[in-house]
Amino acid sequence: MSIQNCLSRLVQAKRISQKQADDALALHQGIQDRLYPNMGPASAEAASALEAARVMMQAAQERKLMAAKQAIRQTEVANRMQLHPQGKSTGLMSVLVRDNWEGGGQTGDAINIESHSESVTKKLLGIMNGTMDKYRSTMAGLRQDTESIWNVVDEIYGVDTGDADAKAAAKAFTDTAKYAVERVKREGKPLSVLDDWRLPQSWDAKQVKNAGERGFLNDLMSEYDAGNMRVIDKEGFGDAPKAAVPGIIANAFKDITLGKGQGTGAGGFSNQLRVFRFDNPETYKRLMKKYGVGSGGLFNTMMGHVQSMAKEIAFVEVLGPNYEGTFRKLIQSALEDHSARPLSQRAAGRITLNDPRTVQRTYDALTGKLGVAQSELLAGLVGGMRNLQTASRLGSAAVAAVPGDSMTAMLAANYNDIPAAAVIARLVKDLTINREGAEQIARQLNLTAASVLDTAIGTKRFDDDVIGQGITGRVADGLMRVTGINVWTEGLKRAFSMEFMGAIARQSEHPFEKLDPMFQGFLSRYGFTPADWDKLRATPHLEADGTKFFDVNAVDDQRLADRMMSAIIDERHFAVVEPDARVRSVMTGGLQRGTVLGEAVRSATQFKSFPVSFMMTHLMRALTQGSMSNRAYRTTQLLLMTTIGGAALVQAQSLIAGRDPNDMSSPLFWGEAFLRGGGGGMLADFLYSSTTRGKEGISQYLAGPAPGAVMGAAADVIQEGAYRIGRLFGQRDQRSPPISGKDLADHLKAWTPGSSLWYSKLATDRLIFDNIQAMIDPNYRASFDRYERRMKKEFGQSFWWSPGDGLPLRAPYFGKMTGQR
Repeated sequence: MSIQNCLSRLVQAKRISQKQADDALALHQGIQDRLYPNMGPASAEAASALEAARVMMQAAQERKLMAAKQAIRQTEVANRMQLHPQGKSTGLMSVLVRDNWEGGGQTGDAINIESHSESVTKKLLGIMNGTMDKYRSTMAGLRQDTESIWNVVDEIYGVDTGDADAKAAAKAFTDTAKYAVERVKREGKPLSVLDDWRLPQSWDAKQVKNAGERGFLNDLMSEYDAGNMRVIDKEGFGDAPKAAVPGIIANAFKDITLGKGQGTGAGGFSNQLRVFRFDNPETYKRLMKKYGVGSGGLFNTMMGHVQSMAKEIAFVEVLGPNYEGTFRKLIQSALEDHSARPLSQRAAGRITLNDPRTVQRTYDALTGKLGVAQSELLAGLVGGMRNLQTASRLGSAAVAAVPGDSMTAMLAANYNDIPAAAVIARLVKDLTINREGAEQIARQLNLTAASVLDTAIGTKRFDDDVIGQGITGRVADGLMRVTGINVWTEGLKRAFSMEFMGAIARQSEHPFEKLDPMFQGFLSRYGFTPADWDKLRATPHLEADGTKFFDVNAVDDQRLADRMMSAIIDERHFAVVEPDARVRSVMTGGLQRGTVLGEAVRSATQFKSFPVSFMMTHLMRALTQGSMSNRAYRTTQLLLMTTIGGAALVQAQSLIAGRDPNDMSSPLFWGEAFLRGGGGGMLADFLYSSTTRGKEGISQYLAGPAPGAVMGAAADVIQEGAYRIGRLFGQRDQRSPPISGKDLADHLKAWTPGSSLWYSKLATDRLIFDNIQAMIDPNYRASFDRYERRMKKEFGQSFWWSPGDGLPLRAPYFGKMTGQR
């Protein structure tokens, strides 16, 4: 009896559905086609039937596991939502990102997808153990090994290249992918049973579109006909029938060029994006170089795949294998609960960014939906302008980060009974004399720096998203690296986390009831019970550099270990304040890239995410946690510490601008320090002056850096045109032309990458932009004098390197800080 007749009888007997019969037949035919070259027809028929039966049975078992895991996770999250004291919307938001109401103690669990994703990413990077570091870009992105990394592809396919580094990297990447696959399958995620997931496929929409559908189809069909490539049924049931292959390739062309399937989930294990399986490394390299990663992007593709696998694992382990379906049900429940609550509670949800609309936008930001461009042209054009603004204006970001982070790290450490001095001491040591040793320990503790993913992580702190690709993206990325902000940020994250793990190891000597009250408060905030603590404290410690650390890899209970790592990362967000997915969703207005409104909102909110992040972390904690007396104490402490950090920032900014330090006896100084320490940024300039020191008015500030710069330049051009036309018609009484040498220098500076680098900014201003003004403006000296008088009048400051001077006349006068003349 043929398999087709057998399946028909099973359908008639209602033992299987017609859909199951169709899948089994398609699977059988695909396997049979693949086996024909090696077997006769009868043998191939029998073998393919057995294989099809095995695969279908395995798929049925996976569906049962998926259903069970889905029910468990959905029940867990629904219970968290029900128990959260601020309502279901806040409970659901706490599943996505850090709970800013800190209600984990009441819900029994505080793990969230964003922090868990970072934790799993670091776990995967730890498995790789630095074997891919050789292929990272160095020298601020100007240098990268883009040739020998292709040896890694050969080694993954089992081809011996004689390259020891490539062999080690290939083994590590394979082990990492295997661990990730096993972990996600344990949670019920159904994967293609015939795909080993050994290498990611990255299809670039622009390159595929340029080739055209016919060219793309011809190239892939040539590889298929030559036996170099197989085409898989994307539902996971083996090889597709040969007759269906051209249609599948054509559909793939549409999916890639239209962005279908992107932004609908984490995507690390998407069957849709793995329809093609390459049977040799040469085919993979040939097609990826032409249609995918190109000659220099394989490293980013592989590391990006590690990150996307980690995100997928986090979604599955928190929301279940069908996390999209789970979220749709839960957000509906949150909407109903939110609508039934009093107006005051609904308003509180909006203010604290926990209302259902923000929850939905946060989910979209996490899954990547907001990052999918509807128009690549518009996204590239406007995004490129933002990149140039990043490169030209964030050169002194490190100057703001050092004093500000030092204060917030102290606050976060003290809140959890961690010696703040130890955090700063470890940071200094790790950045100077112990860089290699610190990284080795970090790998063992799952604290590998995220910067190895080769993206400008530091810019997340000041922008709505990580810098994109393209020429302007690479320029901005390189400029951010040379500022030192990435090294500082990752160093402080690691130092804080390591000291936290050291504190856990020290506290493990005590039972729950005898723990230090502040550390016990940390455990309670994140829902750890005395029984949980007993499991954690029984874990063997890792000893390194004379210090004992809590070893998360030694915890027997994987879920408990994940919860602890998520909690540590959540607390680290207080030490190094940076926007989470909730803040990024607000900064984008919940709108996609490549739309007119989406790009307008992103441009308007560029560099404005830090104040919102500060409010959602430290300010929220100070105003909502503990008794009223404790809140008053924490708020006072917060304002005092951040004002001190703001004072250091104000003085540093004055020095790198060529001005003497500010008079610290002036109330004006402490008012500005208060605003800058709290993340007010340019708002402080508007308080003390009608325009910013960058000569931007309030309209340009609200529009954002890039539109503001364009608006300012356009206004000057219009006024200049009006002046010229007026002169042409004999109106001699008009004022001087609006575009002066200073205006032109300001406009050039606003778009020049590297013009604000903190260690070269002053020399750049004096030797380049001041000279540009002098060459164009015959009255340049009067302009410089007016600027000096303005700074003297409004801020009481003199210059140690005056505008227009080729060299400084004297050293900064530090006596000015104490009011000396």
